[in-house]
Amino acid sequence: MKRLTMAMAAAALTLAMGTAAAGPKNKEIFEPGKPMAEQITKIEADLGDGETYSEITVDQRSQVREALGRMRGMLERSGSEGALSAANRTELFNDQQVVNGVLTRAREDSRLICKRERIVGSNMPQTQCMTVAQRERIKNSSQNSMHQAQRVGRFSN
Repeated sequence: MKRLTMAMAAAALTLAMGTAAAGPKNKEIFEPGKPMAEQITKIEADLGDGETYSEITVDQRSQVREALGRMRGMLERSGSEGALSAANRTELFNDQQVVNGVLTRAREDSRLICKRERIVGSNMPQTQCMTVAQRERIKNSSQNSMHQAQRVGRFSN
């Protein structure tokens, strides 16, 4: 009984720490109050470094780049954010939502999750760290292999 209580307390503490750590990371990509042009430049640099948003597809990457290009063009033509017309503000907001949606999902898929697992044939647990997207790819690959093995009747690597 005492072990169960300690395990539940440890699980609650771990969950609370994970929630607190995830809080600041769940903010929007575009931060209100900061100059839009600077934020666009930073996002373009992050897209170009090959690491920050590595989990997004080529189509999503091009969709974000197109939206950022339209946003940059609107800001350059108007001179500042305050000088935008109502229609241009709506377009800017819509493009901003496209960028926020794609990159927020990419940030969630890029989270690194570590687990201590026992390797087959060993009693010593080892830490295995993978991103959410890597785990999803491995899961889908394993499921496809199992479906093919069941369909064909044999398993091949």
